[in-house]
Amino acid sequence: YHSSSKLASYTAVVETVFAGWVDNLPTGGSAAHRLEAAMTGWIDFIAQRPSAARLILRESMNVQPGTFAAFLRSEGGAPVEWFEGVIAEGVATGEFHPKIESQRFLSLMGVITVAHFAAIPWLSRRVPVDPCDRQELEKHKHEILLVARTMLGYDLPKRHAEPATRSTP
Repeated sequence: YHSSSKLASYTAVVETVFAGWVDNLPTGGSAAHRLEAAMTGWIDFIAQRPSAARLILRESMNVQPGTFAAFLRSEGGAPVEWFEGVIAEGVATGEFHPKIESQRFLSLMGVITVAHFAAIPWLSRRVPVDPCDRQELEKHKHEILLVARTMLGYDLPKRHAEPATRSTP
């Protein structure tokens, strides 16, 4: 009753689920630290919103060439632009030495995270795994960062790691 169409209702739901995520992207630190803070923040975001992974999977399956998924339309593509900007900065400063293009990196990172939440429960039938368990989340974050470091060709120095800071909503 409150919207003009099913699509408008669906878009409103998607906007509600993803509201605020872009506002919490890191603003300080090196490109690698910001990238890693954003990626681990994304994992926490998805873990706190079980419906988000399902929405992304559904959206990804329905997107046609030349169109954008609703979860990207709702934020105006800002997350993609932010990640592309951080990767470009890391390349320009010599911090990153990518082995793949940035859009492929973003696609793979997104798929790995979303598919993990959807698949790990049935892939671990013999030893049940709750993808939202704190230890499991930390393992997943560690694994994502290993993959990211390999694909973008960087490593963080262990001694002088500077924390990335997040903006507050």
